[in-house]
Amino acid sequence: MSPYGALGLYGSGANYLGSAGITPSQLANPNLTWESTRQVDLGTEFSVLNNRLTFSFDYYNKYTYNVLLNVPVPSRSGFTTYLQNYGAVRNKGEEFAIHSLNIANEHFKWTADFNISFNKNRIEKLASDITQGASGRNISILRQGYPVNSFYLYKQLSVDPQTGNAIYEDVNKDGQITSADRQIVGNAQPKYTGGFTNTFTYRNFDLSAFFYFNVGNKIMNMNDFFLVHGGTQANIGFIPRQLQRWITPGQITDIPRMTTSNIDPATGTANPAANDSPANNYGGNVANLSSRYLQDGSFLRLKTLTIGYTLSPAWLKRASITRARIYFQATNLITWTKYDGLDPEVSSQSNNQNTAGYDWATVPQPRTLQVGANVTF
Repeated sequence: MSPYGALGLYGSGANYLGSAGITPSQLANPNLTWESTRQVDLGTEFSVLNNRLTFSFDYYNKYTYNVLLNVPVPSRSGFTTYLQNYGAVRNKGEEFAIHSLNIANEHFKWTADFNISFNKNRIEKLASDITQGASGRNISILRQGYPVNSFYLYKQLSVDPQTGNAIYEDVNKDGQITSADRQIVGNAQPKYTGGFTNTFTYRNFDLSAFFYFNVGNKIMNMNDFFLVHGGTQANIGFIPRQLQRWITPGQITDIPRMTTSNIDPATGTANPAANDSPANNYGGNVANLSSRYLQDGSFLRLKTLTIGYTLSPAWLKRASITRARIYFQATNLITWTKYDGLDPEVSSQSNNQNTAGYDWATVPQPRTLQVGANVTF
């Protein structure tokens, strides 16, 4: 929360009858209180085989209530949200770690470290749903009984082989696809995360490789939405995968037909789930934000690879140097993932921690090569 988050604020830039003025920019809430947390932590650590293997285990259960949230308010108030203490959330999970001394002799040493974490998140108390997003695309939802960062979308079942229209699940069974048919179809939070490191030392040489992984999270590929949505817009380009769209009756694909209208040629009527303006809906029902753009964000990345050499003390005496090591380090060398985007490590929507997992053509993490030296005098 900002330092003035509880206060009523005014902003400049408003004009009335040609005169400059100010207008309210934030509603005051004098009843705001601190978020409160109850937490239980249990852990243990032990070693076996003369300390060659070390295990640690931690369990936590954290319950946070009076959570501060920007809650949507009616537009007639002149505002879109109002900061309130609104709800409770629970995070619980386990963390495991193993350290092993695999080989240790006069000239060679090999150690390994592995850790993995499981976290379960659940909204325990929330008076009503809160949808969030940006640019009018509120496809993240906070709902009691579900995790934070849940995606609220139309679930695309298939593409009609005869018409090329996207077929969505009719949740309320009323025969129409409307906003009431949106549902929670995935979450941006991973099921588990972790990493492992192997370090080798042979005489004066050392080699270390660090991998980390993220498994089970979903990513909303907004870049894919704009480039493969199926409509035609002068300001939108297309990528080769758009060639896989439906073209002829009988074709089996998951990319609907291309169109400049939301009119279904089979019925001659507008798709009720789309905006009537083609410029806004990017091509009718084929452009509904659906599970088609939701992808598996799991990955394994070689984060750092380091090779070093420690100079012999006999070489350093004349320079009054106690120790010197030269090294080469590379970061972000290789990433293994099924995700179609540029990088599976994406950020939140509009810097909102409750809208994680959006990829607006996120710039990939740079691959770097570095040469350096550590010197002790």
